[in-house]
Amino acid sequence: MVIAASQFIIEPLPNPPARVGGVRQELNHQWYGPSEVLVARKSGASGDEAYGAVRLAMREPAGTPHGLIADLTVDDDLRESGLPELLIAAAEERLKARDAQKIDAVTVDGVGWASYFFRCGFWSSRRMVVLSWDLERRSAIERSDAFRVVQADRPDPEQTARFILNSYQPYFRWWKETAEDLRWDRVELQSEDKADRFDRAPESIRQRAIELIRGAGDDASQTFFLAYKGDELIGLCDAKDAPEGQDTFDWCVLVTRHEGGKGLGSTLLDHALEWLKARGRRYAEYTSTSGLDDYDPLIYLSTVAAGAQIRGEFLNLVKNRL
Repeated sequence: MVIAASQFIIEPLPNPPARVGGVRQELNHQWYGPSEVLVARKSGASGDEAYGAVRLAMREPAGTPHGLIADLTVDDDLRESGLPELLIAAAEERLKARDAQKIDAVTVDGVGWASYFFRCGFWSSRRMVVLSWDLERRSAIERSDAFRVVQADRPDPEQTARFILNSYQPYFRWWKETAEDLRWDRVELQSEDKADRFDRAPESIRQRAIELIRGAGDDASQTFFLAYKGDELIGLCDAKDAPEGQDTFDWCVLVTRHEGGKGLGSTLLDHALEWLKARGRRYAEYTSTSGLDDYDPLIYLSTVAAGAQIRGEFLNLVKNRL
């Protein structure tokens, strides 16, 4: 029997899981929350069986008119019934009622879910790749001694934030917020200009970076490994003993443009992974942004040099004409 999408009603889940109730950083590296969950139930049914669901939220900080749609799921035999598009449309309408002017959608790549968003007017912006390390079985990394590595649990917030915003980033990171709606196909060749990107960044971005560094360790033990050439900071990698299922890095490996390919990134990452292992962890995890047609250099570093496995790939889709 064929079941049409018109036979379903879409309604909010009365008591959503506690984990979706707060503000959190999503796979696309932006902050949203609290979330609402919509479920699809059969019209006139007396039970509470759900045949599909979707999650939605608004961007934080409050006042940013951007919404999120994520975790779209539908029973396999209903995937081509129109129900996925019905759930997306319902989520979109609720976000528009909250004055959303743009919507990002996050969906797993490679299993057909993105097609439903394309039918609803979304387009692909960038990819996110979830990396995982088995800390007990990974191979040793040969560390370079061409620079000095210093561990600091509480690095200087402004100096560290300034380095982060000036580090070499060929793909999207959250501090590139002004470029988030570009289509990130392949590596962006950053210009050679000497302008300080920290000074040029919006005040809100500078302050968010400073506050994240200042608050390191507040919710979970965290440390930083800082690499110096003389007195110049040329690279860093943090490590965070986060709850299972969350990223064990806030920043992961960041280096200056001219220090790549010299063993700097792999050395810093090795320090961070060893710190996590010493705290009794079996696995480490990080979600890296990437291009649609090529991986971020961090992914090659992590998989080829540091033994990470790719645990999943996701797409960030955009609809900015509501």
